[in-house]
Amino acid sequence: MENSKIALKEIISEEVSSIDKIKCSKCGGSGNFKTPENSRKTCLVCFGRGYIDI
Repeated sequence: MENSKIALKEIISEEVSSIDKIKCSKCGGSGNFKTPENSRKTCLVCFGRGYIDI
């Protein structure tokens, strides 16, 4: 049972380390967000890409 848990942790850690982009938390991945004046502004957290590099 312990060996299967260790193997599962190794698989999960390999998958997580292969992901090098995280969706931007401010714009939700769109790269821009709507302002109250019904216009769109470029997200300054991800600079319009929609994701943040790790």
